[in-house]
Amino acid sequence: ESSHPPMSAFLTPVITEQLGADRYRLVAPLQYESDLLRCSITAPTGFVTDFESVPRWLPLTYAWLMGMAHAAGVTHDMLYQSHRTILGEVTRSQADALLYEAAGATGPGIEALGWAKRWALWSGVRVGGAGAWASGPARLTVLGWDRRKSRRGQ
Repeated sequence: ESSHPPMSAFLTPVITEQLGADRYRLVAPLQYESDLLRCSITAPTGFVTDFESVPRWLPLTYAWLMGMAHAAGVTHDMLYQSHRTILGEVTRSQADALLYEAAGATGPGIEALGWAKRWALWSGVRVGGAGAWASGPARLTVLGWDRRKSRRGQ
């Protein structure tokens, strides 16, 4: 008899506006409850994402996966750019495992993907995500948020 929501679920819908080619901004926070990481992950309003990051030079994979896991992609981007959750730092391996988990979760307007598409997304980030992980903190963009003020505790 717990009022706690089930784990591994999106609690809010993914609502964005397009900024340019493959760049979107959240217009409302996206909140995800992760069983794997045992915490809630929130991508704030203003967070800039490219969703699933499926390379266009893989046309069959792009056609098969593009647009299928926006919410999971936003959550994964948040971890790749921040390298942390409210509980502390995360590894690249944990962030990639979270993509697999989140792509199988449901929520408001969010449908779960089957294991094959989740595996394809996970495999792609494991093989090709090292550069994005390394550059993530420098790419962290939350429009309307001043990183300098945040560092000073204001």
